Amino acid sequence: MDKESDNIQIVSVVTPIEQDIIMFYDKPLVVVRLPTGEPGAVLRSFCDNLMLDLTGQVNRIRRKKAIAKGLQYVLIETDGGPQVAAVLTLRVVPGWLFGIDANRVKPEMQVVIEQYQDECVEALYQWASTPHLSVPTALVSDKPVEQPAMPTQGASREEWRAYYLQMAEFLDWQTSIETWRGTTDQRLDSLEAVIPTILERLPDPTITPAHQNMVKYYISQLQKATGKPFPTLYTALYAAFSVPTYTALREDEWDKIEQWFKKHLNKFHPDDERPEQGRLL
Repeated sequence: MDKESDNIQIVSVVTPIEQDIIMFYDKPLVVVRLPTGEPGAVLRSFCDNLMLDLTGQVNRIRRKKAIAKGLQYVLIETDGGPQVAAVLTLRVVPGWLFGIDANRVKPEMQVVIEQYQDECVEALYQWASTPHLSVPTALVSDKPVEQPAMPTQGASREEWRAYYLQMAEFLDWQTSIETWRGTTDQRLDSLEAVIPTILERLPDPTITPAHQNMVKYYISQLQKATGKPFPTLYTALYAAFSVPTYTALREDEWDKIEQWFKKHLNKFHPDDERPEQGRLL
């Protein structure tokens, strides 16, 4: 059994009940479901894709108590055999991703960092909310194996030998199918047990497309009023509502979001001069 790094102190290791790979911008992310049913992503996948130092990121995570609570060590399967990997639960992934300063990485990685901050969490939630059943690799064949016909009287020894070999393959296939059906029932039972937990931990519904357009409009009004760059304004909005991107804003907080924009616009536009106030604000 290998460890990711001798520089990382591992307290305890758990075995996931599910392991999978999702592709994000053509790069793999290893994802797991912990024994508690909570989804997570392997930190090394993030670090490899974003060209970040794994040990440095683990140390940064441990300095943030709120994020460190979601740091787990999991036994995952790799091409080189079982390996202990640092995993971030999906609950804390946004906080960790948003803490990466795109301005401090290599210029060619800035766009990649922003892509992950804007869209990766949504891709992970989509995987976490979708039940997955994998076909066991122990199956002899993924196609039905037909029972061979018994040789006629007077058949040669070679014909009888071929018959018994085919019959053994048929019986092995039947046994593997029965085993697969049993494990499938167990997996379905496991899914039924964890789905309520998954649903409870999924985020509240995000703002509608119409409200997303409103956010863009408000940001454009703030930019005209303040002269500040769009990224600066978006960052202030994200910080105010603890989200990694405006599409993650919660629909049930829309009134608060509008009040936030109104408060900042009012600083630069008196009530009688504010643009289009009757229609928007």
